[in-house]
Amino acid sequence: MKSWKNIIIALVSGLICGCALTFIFVAWMLNHSPLMNPELRKVQEVYENINQNYYKPVTSKKLINGAIKGMIDSLDDPYSELLTGSRQAEFSKDLSGKISGIGATITKDIQGVRIVAIMPHSPAALAHLKKQDIILKINKHVTKNLTVAQASSLTRGKTNTKIQLQIQRGSQKLMVNLRRRPLQIATVTGELLANKKTIGKITITQFSENTAQELKKEVQALKRQGARSLIIDVRNNPGGVMDQAVASASMFLKNQQRIVTLSARQQKDITYRSSAQYLNNYKVKLPVVVLIDTQSASAAEIFAAALNESGQIPLVGERSFGKGVVQTLNSVTTADKMKLTTAKWLTPSGHWLNHHGLKPTYRVTYPDYLELPSFSSQQTLTSGSTANDVLTAQKILQVLGFSLEVTGHLDEATAQSLSSLQQQQQLPVTGQLDLLTRQVLTQNLLVHFQNNDTMVQQAVTLLTKQKGDK
Repeated sequence: MKSWKNIIIALVSGLICGCALTFIFVAWMLNHSPLMNPELRKVQEVYENINQNYYKPVTSKKLINGAIKGMIDSLDDPYSELLTGSRQAEFSKDLSGKISGIGATITKDIQGVRIVAIMPHSPAALAHLKKQDIILKINKHVTKNLTVAQASSLTRGKTNTKIQLQIQRGSQKLMVNLRRRPLQIATVTGELLANKKTIGKITITQFSENTAQELKKEVQALKRQGARSLIIDVRNNPGGVMDQAVASASMFLKNQQRIVTLSARQQKDITYRSSAQYLNNYKVKLPVVVLIDTQSASAAEIFAAALNESGQIPLVGERSFGKGVVQTLNSVTTADKMKLTTAKWLTPSGHWLNHHGLKPTYRVTYPDYLELPSFSSQQTLTSGSTANDVLTAQKILQVLGFSLEVTGHLDEATAQSLSSLQQQQQLPVTGQLDLLTRQVLTQNLLVHFQNNDTMVQQAVTLLTKQKGDK
């Protein structure tokens, strides 16, 4: 995982229906079924022993969930799990793309979490929150030691419930009160490249319930704006709902071309093909390149592999994650569900990518500077200081074009470079490495990467050679 990228890992949910394990377990609990066998009777005996003799009361639900969880854990499968309570609700919301929250996208910051995007008409927008605002507290929870996922979870909750944020905006500290509202999280965004207006770049962050329709609308919008070729970016896309990956892939393929094959233990293989049933037979006839990396997983790999192997669309980037299995979601109770790996999926040419990943047509790696460690301190470092944060700052300054040696020592050349950066960014010119300067260094590094994305550059080179982009 790269230090300067925020990656949200999600697991693909397959479409094969089956509930044999649940049925057997219910039969065990009732103890009146012909499916009962001696092995399951052992579990029943343990259940009764604990229920009657354990030194303090324990609920049946806890014992049953423990037994189910134990069986699932024994599979040694990282993708199979028992989803109970809030975990089950959160998983379902992630797949649907529907949440109730404040509408702000956040990233990790040395002080806590920083807002990097705000949804229009969301509670965050109505409360006049701004990009680059630092969220110091969410209700009473200090965000400094929280992960992005933990902080995001705290901003979500029941519709219309109150939430209070402590915000750092420059030198100001503000208290902001909001109410959570239902939000539909867009999984597809697009834009024309700034330096090549005939190429549209579409980013798919995950495959949720509306992704295929969102992708169709974004393609149409970019075509109206003048796009004659497309870059589809599924880097850092952890997967999601398989049928949305299938429908999305169908847009780029001729009807009846293979997209993916599911192979289960006790069922015949099922092959999904591009078809007129998807999105009213909408087809994209522009030249396309797909970007992948090591965090492109499951449904993202299904999409990329289908376009590559059936559509001969080139892949640019790094070898993908390699998740070649799908999960079935079955109800255990009204509140709990079991996510179980029930099949493996194969690419159109019959390859199983599990643990191997999808090989790009053109291998392009991320620059080394994305592996730099994040800043670890808020302390203001002055001339003569020696620290790891000075080392990181010097390496970032070099990437940004400043001339200095990387020593970890805040010498005169480093102080001059920091002063120049502070002047450019309209910060107090001190030559010191303070909190605001750290934030600016981080932001500028990410902007530098976005403006010099070598994977995008390779995709542009390929597309400009094709007929669709003259």
